[in-house]
Amino acid sequence: MATEQSIQLDTENPKITAHIDSTDAPPSTGKPNIFFRITDSLNQGLAFIAGLSLICMMLLVVFNSIKRLFSDPIAGTVELVCWLGAMTAVFSLGYAQLHKGHVFIDLLIVKFPSGLQKLTHSMVNVISILFFAMAGWQITLYGMGLKQSGVVSETMQVAFYPLVILCSIGFFSLVLALIKETIEVWREAR
Repeated sequence: MATEQSIQLDTENPKITAHIDSTDAPPSTGKPNIFFRITDSLNQGLAFIAGLSLICMMLLVVFNSIKRLFSDPIAGTVELVCWLGAMTAVFSLGYAQLHKGHVFIDLLIVKFPSGLQKLTHSMVNVISILFFAMAGWQITLYGMGLKQSGVVSETMQVAFYPLVILCSIGFFSLVLALIKETIEVWREAR
């Protein structure tokens, strides 16, 4: 795949356009690129599910409000809205991290030298990776405990442990996004 670059030599001469073949580029290892693509695809898919959950939650609340005017409300609406809200929040974590959607206060860090900025950013990411990996693991264990004890929802009488276990995937996708971000921080210098 060829790309074009224009180089202005001086004001009297016209631009010279050089064709650069992408095969001339230095070979990359490929392993981080595969990891990056998997992380991006997983988080993109979970963000899509989060968006669908948000739309379903909105439609359920609106439909339930309209239905209340004419008859009884839909049984279990509160449970469904809570579950859909949890899916919306948890499945969007990794996508928001990849696209810098979270709050990042860098008032003090921008005054540090470049190397110290990278080290600080990496340390915060490692702490976050450990925290969210532990949170994902504990949520998985909690879901397994719900399955073993046979807990069901109050109104709909539905076993909701699969949803709890699925929510742990959102935390693990955030961990992958943080790992990718940490790798990218150290690649920038090269």
